[in-house]
Amino acid sequence: MKKKIAWALLDNRTGNRNQIYGILTHLNLKYKIIEIKYNFFAILPNFFFQIFNLNFHIKPISSQIADSKPDLILSCGRRTATISLALKKKFNHSPACIHLMYPRFTFFKKSFDIIFTPMHDNVEQNQYIKKFLGTPSNIKLVQDKSNIFINPIIFLIVGGNHGRFKLSEKEVENMIIKIILKLKKKGTLLITTSRRTSIKVINKINDIAKEYSIIKEVFHPVISNAKNSYLKNLSIAKEIIVTGDSMSMVSEACETKKPVRIYYNERFCSRKHIKFCNSLIKDNYAFPFETLGKKCDKLKVLNTSKKVALFIKRKLNYE
Repeated sequence: MKKKIAWALLDNRTGNRNQIYGILTHLNLKYKIIEIKYNFFAILPNFFFQIFNLNFHIKPISSQIADSKPDLILSCGRRTATISLALKKKFNHSPACIHLMYPRFTFFKKSFDIIFTPMHDNVEQNQYIKKFLGTPSNIKLVQDKSNIFINPIIFLIVGGNHGRFKLSEKEVENMIIKIILKLKKKGTLLITTSRRTSIKVINKINDIAKEYSIIKEVFHPVISNAKNSYLKNLSIAKEIIVTGDSMSMVSEACETKKPVRIYYNERFCSRKHIKFCNSLIKDNYAFPFETLGKKCDKLKVLNTSKKVALFIKRKLNYE
C-alpha cells in the first residue's frame, strides 16, 4: 500500500511551526514542508483574506508544490487557513485538510475535514470541529543530563505581556522570592524568560539573581548571547514552574513528565488562560504554584500532539 503524503504549511510563527512538527512526529507519514513567506500585503487585517478567500498576501509557492500531490494538508494559524483551502481546491478537493486553531472569519470552515481548537476557545464542538486540552508541542528532552548544579533543580519559565494583560516586575519579584523561601537556600533555581518578557521584568530578574546565589542561571532568548539552555533545563529539572500567560509554554512543560506548578492570576492572565490552567490542575496535568514543596500525586502527562495525531489517523482511516 502506498504511504500517504502530508504537506505541512509552515509560516514564520514559531508557535505554529512547533504545533505542526509535534503532530508530524506522531502521524508517521511521509511529509513535505511548504514554506509560507508573507509579502507586504500581509500588513492588511487578516480577516480581509479570510472573508474573501484571497491569498495575495504570500509569496509564490508554485515551485514547492509542482512535483507531488498531497493526501493530507496540515496548517496552523489564521493566516494559513485560506492557503490550505486553495490547495485543496487545486487538487479537486481530494486532499484532506486539517487545520489547527480556529480560523474565526473564514466562511468556508466546513471545507476543512477537521479543525482542532483549544478547549477554552469560545467555539462549539461539532462533527468537523474537535476541541482538545493543551497545545500540540514538539518538545524533545536531551539525553545528556550531566550538570554542575546542586539538587533539587527547579526550572522557572517566565512569560510576559499578553494583549492588555501585563506581567509586572512586582509580580515576578514576588513569585521568585516565594520560590527562594520555599527552597530554603537548598538546591538550584534556573530561570528563562520568553520573547514576550518586558525589558523591565528582565532587568528585575537580573537584579534578583545578583542578590541570591541560589539562582545559578538566567537566560533571556531575545538578548542573551549564550547557548539556549531551555531544553537542557527542562531535562535536568526536578520540577518546573511556569507562568500561566501562555498556553503553548504551559503545554510544553506538561509534556515533560515532570511535576509542573503554574503561577497565574487575573492580574496578568486572561479569563481563557485562567480557565485553561484550572483545567490542567483539575485533571492532574499540573499543580497550583501554592503547592510548591509538597509531593505531587497522580501526575499525568498531557501528550496533546500524540492525541491529536491519533484522532487524525482514526478519522481518516490512516491506521
